[in-house]
Parts: sequence; C-alpha cells; structure tokens
Amino acid sequence: MALNSSAQVMNPKKPDVKKPVTLEGYAVWYNVPPNSLARRRADKDEFTAANNRLPLGTRVRVTHLGNGKSVVVRITDRGITDRHSLIDLCKEAAAKLGMLSEGSARVRLEILAEDKFPALKKGPSW
Repeated sequence: MALNSSAQVMNPKKPDVKKPVTLEGYAVWYNVPPNSLARRRADKDEFTAANNRLPLGTRVRVTHLGNGKSVVVRITDRGITDRHSLIDLCKEAAAKLGMLSEGSARVRLEILAEDKFPALKKGPSW
C-alpha cells in the first residue's frame, strides 16, 4: 500500500509522562523500636512504614482520606500484621495523619519517584 507524501508526515512523539501510581486501602500503625533495623534503614528524620509488596526504600505519600492530611514515609520493613491493611505506619507518621486514636484509617498511597527527592539520592557527587 503506497502512501502519498502528505500522509507520511510524522507526528512528533509526545513526551513520556508517567502518572504516579496510587492505591487506596486501610493503614494501621505500630510502634517501631528506636534501635530496630527498620529505623536504621531510614534517615534520621524520616518516617518509616511496612509493606509486604513495595520494594524496601520506596518513598510513599500517604493521605488520610477522612481529613486530607498527608505524610511521606519510606518503606523500611515487611510484615504487615493485619491482612486487611495496605500499609503499617510508624507511630509518628500516624500522629501526623491524626489517626492515633482511630487505630486504622482509609488512606491513599502515592508511590513517589526518586527524582522528587534529588537531595536524598545517593551516589558520587561528581
């Protein structure tokens, strides 16, 4: 099938825009011991969380769907204890979300790309 020259004009390729991956479900919280491996995997001022499926080191924005508060946590642990929860948050992150007294809350998780945190990337400085 022959194409005429006007039909051969190619459309410029659109840039590859990646939408953030989001999940919705329930979050619970747990008290992370200060000298635990989960705390040692995180930076000093980072909030930590546990998830069985996301890779360790993944940064996730957790938004409480009831009050709109959000916090960024880093997955540093495995072993969610409640089968119906999506993520286990450290006590400090749960307090920032305002869910300590509730025990669990409906949340949205947004998996963040590492390029949103350029200062936290590790590697040679050259």
